[in-house]
Amino acid sequence: MSRKSEIFNFIVEQSRKDLSKNDGFTTKEICEAFDMNRSAVSRELNSLVRERKLKKQRGKPVIYSIIVDEKNDNALLDKNNSVGSVFSNFIGSSGSMEVQVNLAKAAIMYPPNGLNTIILGSTGVGKTTFAKIMYQYAKEIGRLDDESPFIHFNCADYSNNPQLLLSVLFGHTKGAFTGAESDKEGLIEQANHGILFLDEVHRLPPEGQEMLFSIIDTKKYRRLGESGKSSRKAEILILCATTENIESTLLQTFKRRFPLTLTLPDLKDRDLSERLQLIDYYFVLESKKIDFEINVKGEVIQYLSSYDCDGNIGQLKNDIQILCAKEFANAMVNKTNYLEISADSLSVQESSNSFPNSQFDDITYYHGYKKTEFKGDGDALSLKVKIDNESSFYKSILEKYSTFLREGKSIKEIQNKITYFLSDFFEVDLQKEKGISSQNRNKGIEKLVSKEILEIVDETMSEISEDLNITCNSYVSYNLALHIEALVLKLQTSSFKYHPRKNFEKTTESRLKKYADKLIERVNKEMGVNIPTEEQDIIELFLDTIYKDVQKNPIGILIVMHGQGIATNLAKMVNSLLGIQHAVGIDMPLDDSIENVYQKVLDVVKLLDRGSGVILMVDMGSLTSFQSRLVDDLGIKVKVIDNVTSPMVIEITRKALFTDLDLEHLVSEVLEENNYYMINRKNTNIFDHSSRRIIRNNDYLFYHSLEQSVNFLNVHLAVQVLNDILIALAEQYNFEIIDTLVIKFYFHCLGMIERAIRKEQLNFEIDVDDRNELFFFIKKELNTIERTYGVELTDGEILYVTKIINAFI
Repeated sequence: MSRKSEIFNFIVEQSRKDLSKNDGFTTKEICEAFDMNRSAVSRELNSLVRERKLKKQRGKPVIYSIIVDEKNDNALLDKNNSVGSVFSNFIGSSGSMEVQVNLAKAAIMYPPNGLNTIILGSTGVGKTTFAKIMYQYAKEIGRLDDESPFIHFNCADYSNNPQLLLSVLFGHTKGAFTGAESDKEGLIEQANHGILFLDEVHRLPPEGQEMLFSIIDTKKYRRLGESGKSSRKAEILILCATTENIESTLLQTFKRRFPLTLTLPDLKDRDLSERLQLIDYYFVLESKKIDFEINVKGEVIQYLSSYDCDGNIGQLKNDIQILCAKEFANAMVNKTNYLEISADSLSVQESSNSFPNSQFDDITYYHGYKKTEFKGDGDALSLKVKIDNESSFYKSILEKYSTFLREGKSIKEIQNKITYFLSDFFEVDLQKEKGISSQNRNKGIEKLVSKEILEIVDETMSEISEDLNITCNSYVSYNLALHIEALVLKLQTSSFKYHPRKNFEKTTESRLKKYADKLIERVNKEMGVNIPTEEQDIIELFLDTIYKDVQKNPIGILIVMHGQGIATNLAKMVNSLLGIQHAVGIDMPLDDSIENVYQKVLDVVKLLDRGSGVILMVDMGSLTSFQSRLVDDLGIKVKVIDNVTSPMVIEITRKALFTDLDLEHLVSEVLEENNYYMINRKNTNIFDHSSRRIIRNNDYLFYHSLEQSVNFLNVHLAVQVLNDILIALAEQYNFEIIDTLVIKFYFHCLGMIERAIRKEQLNFEIDVDDRNELFFFIKKELNTIERTYGVELTDGEILYVTKIINAFI
């Protein structure tokens, strides 16, 4: 007799002998009776539940008892039965989502272990939530036990690295590859007897899809590095989610292994009643987090129930949370213990005039209840609200409010500062009703501009928005702040002689002159400078661009640099800093011919030119010959600037988009400024070319870009190793470590380390002449990497690094 049969017979026999045992047995009681471990007993009990021999009563502890009436127990699968409550409480389960819910139930119940399923739907429709509910349902009906895992894996994390993906999914043994210092279980092993949820499955490369065939077909697998006939077993149900068309993104052989595909509808395709339930749910959720009444006007309910919500449920939730967060901040300032959300809480475009006759009543939400203006008694919402750690930001608002009060800030200042905090938290703009549009301040701007100047510019823009009721472009703020920072640094250097722009002509006085004058007065006073009259006119011109978009036909920006990922990552960093998508990068392999590179540049320049020309920024003087060739071949105005630094690229891109300078004047002005900074760099901190500025300053954008470029390396640890190597090389060969070198060296070496760990290094024949003194010195220094990561670098990799360093000596 099997152990499962023994357990079942024991429960039946004991229930007959002892009437008090009709209520059932706990897992602990069965463990003690059979001297078995808890997981083994739990597995057998749940197997009996699936076979309809026992029933499971939820609670603490869980009780397992015999089924007295088989007919009555079939109610287990009824959606109104208490055991099926996880789907019953799911909004839309008896409406627009009924078909999907029934399919999901069938997928979980299908013998012997369920059906692998693909969940389709747009961003924000709730695919991850639906997968988790399927998991909860599987536990409810006994298909899974309480200890069964739910493992969530985002396929995008390893989409470009099949080798590492293999290790993450299946695990590896000690010594399976360089750096594998111990045995490690994979996600499949962690998901055993549970569910593996593959999010963004369309990002799983074909090799990754094929890796899963064996576990789907045979339930067997091996860890990376394991050999022989032995294999491991895993009983897992695989759920996948994607926003893409699976016919074009997944292998047919992979798709065939998923018998069930279900599609979740967009929010716009769901019933109004369901959308209102979702609105109720999220307001109740926020009221529980802050322990405040939330009074919501009918026009707000009407707006939320009808506006275009492209991000679906995810956006609806976020928008409601933003409304509550803004009014919570106001409640702190105004010392009220309730939130009032009206049409004024929405953006300018959605004013109260948009809802002259709202068909919805005002509603108050408080701790799981809601009441309308005409109903005095609270109506309990049939929603199980789960509070998570998202409420922490409300606590942060309270702490910041208390701090600002102690510092003696005015009410207006407190409101502005808390609004900036909320903008950073939600990564959206919360000042639309004050006229400031687009995205909130980029964190990277704080690395280049002093706190004092940012505050002066921010407060000036807010004042303009409030007084004139206009929408300010946040990019104007970024660029005005950068311009003033650079100007202040020049003026603070006593040897600097101001040179006004020759092509600037003052037009008639604008309505923004008084704000420009006030801003300049504050800068002069707080920064200890005296801004020249010509620059005052330019600052006024900056503010005038509030009424304008960026240049209609801006000068194109193209960066070309040697090394893998150098130019493209620099372009990303600049675009991220300025909040635009304008700079383009071309990475140039060191062994690529000049002619091949020219053809690539020629094709991109044709695409970038909009009539104003293109600036080509390069890292080596040998590429300056491209200028005349491009002009002759394309008839396009082109200027080449060599030996560029990252601050130069930022400044050139900024001026190409946000000033009215033509190509000739822009290049001339930037080169003049750059020559000045090179002479006076010891007195500066923004365009400082001295040793390792972006490393010393722990530059946010730089480190973020590095982290985006690697798959598994610890960037900060690797940078410490590379830092020591670069300093040793600079001291030996007496060269300066400028930003451009840092960017090229670090991006390339991080990729080199990962290639060495994966045993995919550059390996090619090198000439005897290449094995010079510099080559051997660099080889000796790179030995630190070999010791740290347990790898051996090829001569090809060492030569690549040698060529990068040699260009800066």
